Amino acid sequence: MVKSPLGIIFTAAAIALAVSPEARKAARKLAVKGAAMMLELADQVKDSTRELRSTEAVSIEEKNTEKVLLP
Repeated sequence: MVKSPLGIIFTAAAIALAVSPEARKAARKLAVKGAAMMLELADQVKDSTRELRSTEAVSIEEKNTEKVLLP
């Protein structure tokens, strides 16, 4: 009847969440922490790409300025 060990794990987790309020509370806390970490990671990626773009813009501006100043 048991197809895989992973199925047993998921079934046990579902039963534990259905029966135990403490398990639901712990699962909720874990889900909130996980979501917060993902949002923080997304913000870090956005900030680093923004910094990269601004660095590229400064580099391009310097190159353009050199072309104008040099005969």
